[in-house]
Amino acid sequence: MALFAAPVRGLARAEACKAHWHLLRTDKSPEGILRRSLLLLLVITAVTAWFSETFFFPDEHFQILEFMAMKLGLTSAADLPWEFGAKARPFFQPFLYFLIAKPLTLLGIGDAFDLMFVLRLVTGAFSLVALAVFARFLLDDFKRQDERFAFAKMLPFMGFLPYLFVRTASETAAAAFFTLALVVAVRGARAGSARRLVWAGLLCGAAFECRYQAAFLVLGLLAWLAFEARARWTLLLSFCAAGLSVVALSALIDRWGYGVWCFPPWTYINVNIIQGVAAKVFGSAPWFAYFYLEPGTIFAPITAMLMIAMVIACLRNPHHIITWVTVPFFLAHCLIGHKEERFLFPLAILAVSYPVLAFAPGRPLPVFEQVWAWRHSIAAKIVGWSAVAAMLFLAVYPFGIRPHMRMAKYLYRHFPTGFHAYSFDEEGFDNYPMLRPKPYQVDILFDREDLQTQLAKGPIYLLSDTPSLPALAQGARAQMLYSDFLFAGVPGAANWATKVMCGYADLKRTTPIHPPRLKFLTLYRLEAGQGAVAAAPCTPVWH
Repeated sequence: MALFAAPVRGLARAEACKAHWHLLRTDKSPEGILRRSLLLLLVITAVTAWFSETFFFPDEHFQILEFMAMKLGLTSAADLPWEFGAKARPFFQPFLYFLIAKPLTLLGIGDAFDLMFVLRLVTGAFSLVALAVFARFLLDDFKRQDERFAFAKMLPFMGFLPYLFVRTASETAAAAFFTLALVVAVRGARAGSARRLVWAGLLCGAAFECRYQAAFLVLGLLAWLAFEARARWTLLLSFCAAGLSVVALSALIDRWGYGVWCFPPWTYINVNIIQGVAAKVFGSAPWFAYFYLEPGTIFAPITAMLMIAMVIACLRNPHHIITWVTVPFFLAHCLIGHKEERFLFPLAILAVSYPVLAFAPGRPLPVFEQVWAWRHSIAAKIVGWSAVAAMLFLAVYPFGIRPHMRMAKYLYRHFPTGFHAYSFDEEGFDNYPMLRPKPYQVDILFDREDLQTQLAKGPIYLLSDTPSLPALAQGARAQMLYSDFLFAGVPGAANWATKVMCGYADLKRTTPIHPPRLKFLTLYRLEAGQGAVAAAPCTPVWH
């Protein structure tokens, strides 16, 4: 009988999986729709993690991954940004990534791009867990059936989520930690559970140590627990003590990272807020700037709608936990002089609740209920599907003008023993410390005579900001090895792209219009002799 037991159990498991899959596909309840929505986001997040080798903003690389790389021995402290010397950034998130990357290196996975993919994937998975927990919490919290159906169906149309989820950024980590903390805290307050409040405090401490501005979210949550949930003082004390314990533990982590005792939260506040370095160096904006900064992305229709929904949701739900955490966080950032759209990304997961809280019936200010009927309109579909289109584009294309991560990857994998090149541009590609071939050097050439001097010694590598061969290199035997411009190998495409760059440069230099400075890094191998590669039709002049 034992001989037949294993096949029978295997058949039973197969039948169970088939039944679960059938239920997943056919369940028309809000819970079933939510599961399918989350599964779709899971697939797209995994694909995005694979292709998204660039970054939204340099901080997610230089202040997170490079800090981790220094502890892995992939780069030196001298190559880290000024925040390392000032001891103004937490080592908490780099430490968490170190715990993942170090065992992988010991197992022989030493390629930096493979490590970064794993970290993006883990970050995306953690963010999806936070989203799933929060979505299930909201589904239970919404009382009306139309609210529950609308929310479950709406989730995949928040197309910005997969791209943000795989960012190794402090904003992404803080969003996930705090969202989990919010759900655990609310459930703990309702159940009077000290254990849950301790877990919520620990998660809040982690959110703070990833991004110090999360303190405004934590303060909002604490205020809601005290004044709306009316939690016992023992529960509030447990919550605060747990959060502070993470801050204390992080002091040890910062000691490990910086090599000396320090307190980065104070340094960060002193440098960026009291001394105002961020506003002085990177500029300031009016208090209402987020209302035009957030829509200024590829996700403009959906983010514009969410900004409006956020304000209305807070007005219509003054006692809701989402309002209590959103308002202090948003207002504090409005009052801070230096503003960037990414500063509101810790609200990304919470933002999925704004449309229902803003427009669903049964709440104060019923005038906004009229919008609820428009959720099936053509305009709503245009907003939703535009976000889906942007989500699918970013899932497979590592969009970014400044980062040049594609060139960094090519150099990293094709020149493992070192790289020495030349360039006619104002400055050579400095590359990223953890990704530089060692040794790494780019020397600037000033004229054709400089080039001929180097070619007399033998073949050289030439880096160019344009996908066409620089005019000063015309006549030399040239071979294009790689280009940031995807279509550089298509006849005529490189010259067309260079003309576009020249036109952009003219606009930036001679008109009030200031388009971003374009660079399509291109690597050539040059040697003495007669070559047939045509020179660039023009040279962009940016100053």
